Amino acid sequence: MMNKTAQANAPNGDTGTDAVQLGQEMRRLHRLISGRVLLNMQDELQDHDLTFTQMTALHQLRAQAPLTVTTLAERARLSLPAASHLVERLVRRGLAERRENPDNRREKLVVPTAQGLDIVTRMDARFIRAYEDAFREVRPETIRAAAAAVRALVAEVSPGPGCAPPSQEDS
Repeated sequence: MMNKTAQANAPNGDTGTDAVQLGQEMRRLHRLISGRVLLNMQDELQDHDLTFTQMTALHQLRAQAPLTVTTLAERARLSLPAASHLVERLVRRGLAERRENPDNRREKLVVPTAQGLDIVTRMDARFIRAYEDAFREVRPETIRAAAAAVRALVAEVSPGPGCAPPSQEDS
């Protein structure tokens, strides 16, 4: 059995309680900001006549393209037929394109077009503005400490299924 000091210093020590507390604080922060973020998302979806699922697919494609339709279906939590229809709609609208897979000519890869990437980039900018507006009155030292803590968290959190590594999201 490990003593408390060794356990606290272990890379995967007893962080369950700490993780729960952080999750609760993140929930409180999310409640303060989510209204602004969701309104911006709704505006962007309406401006471009996109469904939430189409926007999710564009985010997945930006983060990890090229993707097969099968992989996109898994990442967007869709059936294969639904993903195929979604890709067809994105292609018809000029937001994505299909390319031949050089490793398997029977398989098509899906990538976002410049127009598709532009929509996702504009949505990101609106999200960022919502956070900036929420934090505008926060003291600079609090902002710096929070930014350092978030950077440390991002460096240690491994991406879950369908999430882009931080280095890809920043580009």
